[in-house]
Amino acid sequence: MPTPYQDNQRDKRTLLVGGLLIVAVGIYFVGKNIFSENTGSLPNSVSTDSSLKTNVPLIAPDILLKKIQNGDPVALIDVRPETAYRLGHIAHALSLPIGSLQNFSPAKDEMVVIIFSEDDAGVFETAKNIMNEKSFAYFFLKGGFEGWQTLNAPTVSTGDPNSFVDQSKVTYLSVEEYKNLLTQKTLSLFVLDIQTEEGFGKRHLEGAVNIPLDQLEKRVGEIPSGRQIVVYGENDLASFQGGVRLSDLGVFSARTLTGGKYLSTLSGLSFQP
Repeated sequence: MPTPYQDNQRDKRTLLVGGLLIVAVGIYFVGKNIFSENTGSLPNSVSTDSSLKTNVPLIAPDILLKKIQNGDPVALIDVRPETAYRLGHIAHALSLPIGSLQNFSPAKDEMVVIIFSEDDAGVFETAKNIMNEKSFAYFFLKGGFEGWQTLNAPTVSTGDPNSFVDQSKVTYLSVEEYKNLLTQKTLSLFVLDIQTEEGFGKRHLEGAVNIPLDQLEKRVGEIPSGRQIVVYGENDLASFQGGVRLSDLGVFSARTLTGGKYLSTLSGLSFQP
């Protein structure tokens, strides 16, 4: 028959085992929650795709954006159709039809990034097969162009006058306001004409510099910083698109002529030739 001492020891062991079990269960659930939170917040640079795109090198949009902002040498190759490219693309991306991708070679030390559409599996597969044969390093943009848009990263668009977003990029300037700017001798103006070379040759505002709209992206470095930019084209729509394009390219000091009369002799402005 157990003694009171033995009963007391048995009770202590029972309490100890029970306590250890409670602690073990608590550790299990806490650890499970921590593990779940960590795996659910993997950095965007880590691919967790279960699709066929896991067998190609991927770069996350946020990582690419940082490299571009840091000025790293990056060759952006957009293999989407030209129509999609014109509607919106990453600044300074080269539009390269899939049939021409085979002939592409990057400059020395450039990191190559292929931009595609998640909705076009055929183009992706063709691009993947072509790039597999290349000897230089390359990446596909994770999530395609749609992934870049999800990040709300900057893009270059044609400029839709019915788009609230595009309208918000433009600061308008009337002809009369432009005349007032011309009288301010201390103000350093840079008047940018985005007409075609032919249109510029026929008539342009006195002192204007011509960079055609379709060349703005690759020649944006010719636009001086620290000066008030005034941009105009052959009509209000072209002028608007020029203002949008400059904003998309990071030129935020531009003001866009509006009113449609700036190239008319009725405007009272001086022209060349």
